[in-house]
Amino acid sequence: MLSMHSGAATEYLTDPVEGTREGYYTGATADGEPPGLWYGTGAEALGLRGEVDATLMEAVYSGLLDPRDPAAHDRRTWEHAQPLCGGHRAYRSPEEMYAAALAAEPGASPERREELRVHAQRNARQAVSFIDVTFSAPKSVTILGVAFERAANDARRAGEHRAADAWAAHQRAVEDAVMAGARASIDYLARHAGYSRVGHHGGGGGRWTDAHNLVVAQFLQHDSRDHDPQLHVHQAILNRALCADGKWRALDGKAIFGLRGAASAVAERVMEAHLARSLGVRFETRPDGKAREVIGVSEKVMDLFSSRRRTITGKTEQLVRAFRDKWSREPNTAELDRMQRQATLTTRKAKSHDGESISDRLERWDRELRAEIKGGLTELAHSVVSLGQRAVPDEPWSPRDVIARAVAAAGQRWQTFSRSDLMRMVSDALPGRLGSPPETVVPLLDTLTDAALASTVRVDPPAADDEPASMRLANGSPVFHRPGAARYATADQVGREWALRAAAVKRGAHTFALADANRAISRFASNGRELGADQAAAVRGVLASGAMVETLAAPAGTGKSFTVGALAGAWRDSGRSVFGMATSQIATQVLAEEGLDARNITRWLAIQERLDTDQPGSPDPGGDRAWRLRRDDLVVLDEAGMTDTAALAEVQRRCEAAGAKLLLVGDPRQLAAVGAGGSLSDLSVHGIRYELAEVRRFTADWEGAASLRLREGGRESPRHLPPPRPAPGRRHGRAGRGRRRAGVAGRRPRRPRLPATRWHE
Repeated sequence: MLSMHSGAATEYLTDPVEGTREGYYTGATADGEPPGLWYGTGAEALGLRGEVDATLMEAVYSGLLDPRDPAAHDRRTWEHAQPLCGGHRAYRSPEEMYAAALAAEPGASPERREELRVHAQRNARQAVSFIDVTFSAPKSVTILGVAFERAANDARRAGEHRAADAWAAHQRAVEDAVMAGARASIDYLARHAGYSRVGHHGGGGGRWTDAHNLVVAQFLQHDSRDHDPQLHVHQAILNRALCADGKWRALDGKAIFGLRGAASAVAERVMEAHLARSLGVRFETRPDGKAREVIGVSEKVMDLFSSRRRTITGKTEQLVRAFRDKWSREPNTAELDRMQRQATLTTRKAKSHDGESISDRLERWDRELRAEIKGGLTELAHSVVSLGQRAVPDEPWSPRDVIARAVAAAGQRWQTFSRSDLMRMVSDALPGRLGSPPETVVPLLDTLTDAALASTVRVDPPAADDEPASMRLANGSPVFHRPGAARYATADQVGREWALRAAAVKRGAHTFALADANRAISRFASNGRELGADQAAAVRGVLASGAMVETLAAPAGTGKSFTVGALAGAWRDSGRSVFGMATSQIATQVLAEEGLDARNITRWLAIQERLDTDQPGSPDPGGDRAWRLRRDDLVVLDEAGMTDTAALAEVQRRCEAAGAKLLLVGDPRQLAAVGAGGSLSDLSVHGIRYELAEVRRFTADWEGAASLRLREGGRESPRHLPPPRPAPGRRHGRAGRGRRRAGVAGRRPRRPRLPATRWHE
């Protein structure tokens, strides 16, 4: 697994070394993590080789001093050292922002002071000095390294020095493989994401330049925050790179973060290839399909050394139970992934390197394992080595099958995806045992990914192909085109969206005369349930338009359920049926309370599939026939924004086949579908859309305004908060951009996200 985070302080990486342990580089066994190592062509250009010195790293990363100047190596002479390039941008601290806010409001109440303090902490910014690209080995690989280390210690205690040296070599091979995978990810990022921005990008004149010479400090670490074994490599990429023109500029972080999926696949596969070649270790895909683990390290053993996983699993199970209670169904893969990530964040501890020594940890891990498995870690080491010595043929696989499954998986997970996303899916579709040497891993993944892209549809227009050579990057792309920004979709996804767009402009649904529609609205007023002007306009429009598909956009608190209930009542009064459905069971129950026959969308589609094979005269124990669609029926799909495109397209197809009208209800700016979705936003633009604008639910005056402000993307209360002032020397335009990002009062409204894309023809 590969994670990426922006970093500012280097102490997080250098403190665990503690200046004592050198690990497998020298064979020492003292406490502490091994020292970091410099890596990358940019580091070589600066003369940075071998072990990372904490003081020099801080000078280069935090101070942007040139390490070729001897003055940069001593903290006492930093002020005399030559800079590598211009310094990091200076931002005001939270304390300075809070003090300025108090100065502007000297009479602020205690509650207001707390609000200003939180605002200052939330909107304070730090210069990014590096990007931490962390590669974490699978749990089984980590346990294998621990088992080899334990076997070496046991052999040494028994006086079997040759055996101890052999086991130690095995342990080094595991760590070398992890480091090789980590470095392969850096090489891939340097080649495909090493770019810097030049010019004024906000004004349309910005361009990109090659910046493939990265400076990287790599730190191999052995345990997690919970002191479980976890081999991982922190790779701090300096946020400055040597560009093609010889200047050091800041990296384009979007390009690097955008390639996380591909770089992760490269790291994992290269590590596995190294272990297969050096130790004969074989991998197989886990039953959940999310990772590959070492054959011979059982799930029981991995769970034993995963107190962190047990904590996350327990929290995830709580979230899954709550999901079932709310939605009355099991979460799909993407929803489960979101819950696992939420559980990971909510249960995360701060990392500590105090307490156990390396030897203490090995003893504890071995005791825990012996309590469950006879022989402990040493027996596990023997078992894996024995398995690796057996001749086993590589798993057969078909490129066509891998490509088909990768494209299908990408289409299910994302509305549109990048080449990096697709490479991740290609790697996951490949078998656990490839039999490919490490040097062929990247070419294999690239070849399969390019073949997979040929079966997709590019959804953004490609760059013009008439630029001169001087206006192209090293890979031939135009300098004005963002590297790695191309987006793709599956042909099925494109077909569904076009079908929905076509349906949005069709007429032929049952139409009420305008006088009949007005009479239906008047009946509600006479019964003491008067509709607001926006609600009445929506009901009148849906009744009289004759459109086959329409959308009703309804922010929270605007009376959506009441409006839908009024519309359903008028439709039923004309002698026709109204059916309701929603993604969640709670929303389905709300529709039922408004008088609609309602089911969640999963159950509704299942009923329709059973009706497809229903034979006249056969028993109907489940009452499915009551849900058969007929011409001029009305189908109301609530929470349509949370419905994935495949399900929405299937609902629309069935409504069109039966001649029924489909009304999509929801808020395009609220939570979208977990999987590939976004069609509500698209249809609200290309078809007929009604919008409820008046907030009615809340009692206090400020609540409605706060709700609408949150919908627009603001996070603060409706009361005015002073915007952060620009740092000295910053231009007014950049300061304005900072205010918009901060989400303060006066922020420009955020445009609604339209996941459905403009297709390029």
